[in-house]
Amino acid sequence: MKSENKWNQTKESNWIANTLKGLWVGSTMTVPGVSGGTMAVVVGIYEDLIRAINRLKNEPKVYMIFLLQFALGAVVGFLVFARMITALLESAATSSLTKLFFCGVVVGGIPLLVRKSEIDKIKGKHIVCLLVGAAVVLAMTMLPTGLFVVGSGITFWILQFVAGVIIAIALILPGISVTHILYIMGLYEVVLQKVYALQFVSLIPLVVGLFVGTFLTADLLEKGMECYPQEIYMAIIGFVAGSLVQLIPRTQMEMPAMGILIAIIGFVGMYGLTRKMG
Repeated sequence: MKSENKWNQTKESNWIANTLKGLWVGSTMTVPGVSGGTMAVVVGIYEDLIRAINRLKNEPKVYMIFLLQFALGAVVGFLVFARMITALLESAATSSLTKLFFCGVVVGGIPLLVRKSEIDKIKGKHIVCLLVGAAVVLAMTMLPTGLFVVGSGITFWILQFVAGVIIAIALILPGISVTHILYIMGLYEVVLQKVYALQFVSLIPLVVGLFVGTFLTADLLEKGMECYPQEIYMAIIGFVAGSLVQLIPRTQMEMPAMGILIAIIGFVGMYGLTRKMG
């Protein structure tokens, strides 16, 4: 209990840092291909979030304040920066440059994952975990478009619950973009319209699935990190690498040199930030 209280005091005293990290994670989640989990990893708050989620039901007073601080920043970041980032992505002049910047940011965070894995020598099992992680992300992007907005009655509610679980997995696992998954499932505009219209009752099965999936995924991931840390981190690196496939611009750029420079700026900025986090 003393260790839990010490953890609580340390995290609460860093409320500005917790909120700012949430702000960054929330603001970048609007970019298709950018994973909130990845951003949480590269700013050094991911493992704390997993721990807090898993222990919330047993020690709510210890972990609730920390989660609220992060959530406050994430919500503000999403609401404030969503329109700006969406505008940059929708503009033909800035779309590719914006995506390349985030490519640099994501790649700049990979060295931190490598250091955290504490792998001295790459083995066959590490490569397998890396490939499996990348394959999982790519498989998620191949789900049939609009699959979870069909049907009615109990069938629709079940599909919405399953969709909530999938969204939770995308939230927890680094490398999987929640925004991209919502687009694939045909739920992005549907969810936004229901929120704006205050039709929250129809979102109940989705929210229930989200909560169930979050706790199940976080619990399995923490146990995996305790028992197989190197393998889990290699899989996470695979998740991140797989996400880059969806983030790389597909259209020809008018100023490729500018794009390369923007990607380098993103890489250097994130790499420098993560170096300070050890």
